[in-house]
Amino acid sequence: MVRRLTAIAAGVGVMLVGSLAHAQSRSTFGDPGEFIFSADRLFPVLGYSNESTTQAGQLPTGISKISTSESSSSLGFFWGGSPGYVVPLGGNNATLPNLFTVPRLGFDYTIIPNLTVGGDVVLFFTLGGTQSTETDNNAGGKQTVSTNEPKSTIFGLAPRVGYVLHLTDLFHVWLRGGLSVYLAGVKQTVENNNVQVTTSFDAHQWAIDLDPQFVITPVPHFGFTAGLTADIPFGGGYSVNVNQPNSTTSVSAGQSLVFVGMTAGLVGWF
Repeated sequence: MVRRLTAIAAGVGVMLVGSLAHAQSRSTFGDPGEFIFSADRLFPVLGYSNESTTQAGQLPTGISKISTSESSSSLGFFWGGSPGYVVPLGGNNATLPNLFTVPRLGFDYTIIPNLTVGGDVVLFFTLGGTQSTETDNNAGGKQTVSTNEPKSTIFGLAPRVGYVLHLTDLFHVWLRGGLSVYLAGVKQTVENNNVQVTTSFDAHQWAIDLDPQFVITPVPHFGFTAGLTADIPFGGGYSVNVNQPNSTTSVSAGQSLVFVGMTAGLVGWF
């Protein structure tokens, strides 16, 4: 639900920009001095991802490293994308969305004809909740156990440069590429024998982003984008922290996430 609302909000924002700019004189996409707003990766049409994680903490005797790799592929139209990946959370597992398929807002500026500079801003968060399980006994008693749902956050910045190639007045190719950094976290508090234990998972990921887009501009100042996307990690890791009333433990290790796929979005400029 949160992902769907994020995509809808981003799409509406770009359409509003296009509608306001429509009243202005017609300009060609990529003209100098243009402000370009985009809703990127709204629709992950198909994708492949691979997550590699090194096990943190004390390892068994004689073992120097344990690595886990998980890959997945997906195909969807107007909805889909690579599934989220599982993160360790104090004996339980939580799931974060794939960092590279979260819808994001793009801001670019054409400094000279066809040359753009800008980037994407990524923001995703959940507000948490409560899970309750009630057990009824045949003797008439019942027991209720409540657990707080994990709260997840993702923040990312992806600066980039681009160049617009004009095929026709309607069709363009927007070559884009740059770097990205993501910060992601999951936090959960549970009560065990009247003792509250808070476990948090924090991760960071650096990547090289190749994001060429095919742009269709059916009306002035508004268009659609679709293209291949490749996010190649070159650094990253995670830490798990457990806070109890009288003790705090922390372990950390390396992690990387790769994504290759085809995505689509919206673009508006003025």
